[in-house]
Amino acid sequence: MAHKCSCEDCACEKEIRVSFCPKCKSTDVKYIFGFGNIFGVIPRQRCSKCGLEAYAFPILVTNKKLLMGSVKNKKKKLSKKKGAKR
Repeated sequence: MAHKCSCEDCACEKEIRVSFCPKCKSTDVKYIFGFGNIFGVIPRQRCSKCGLEAYAFPILVTNKKLLMGSVKNKKKKLSKKKGAKR
């Protein structure tokens, strides 16, 4: 379902910051909290898709509309590749 609006306060046009994995380009990046965090150690991040760990991942500055569009395009490409392999 596509969202179409022309209002200036729309959430889909506001700037957002998203961490992404430099290896697989996934935006499914989460913090790893462990015992070291209690003592003020900087938490690490891990990509849920490929498992890459780092103290900080690159940040993409975009808006929700562009991000959702790129995710949909990526899913289409993956489904086409899977269909071609069969």
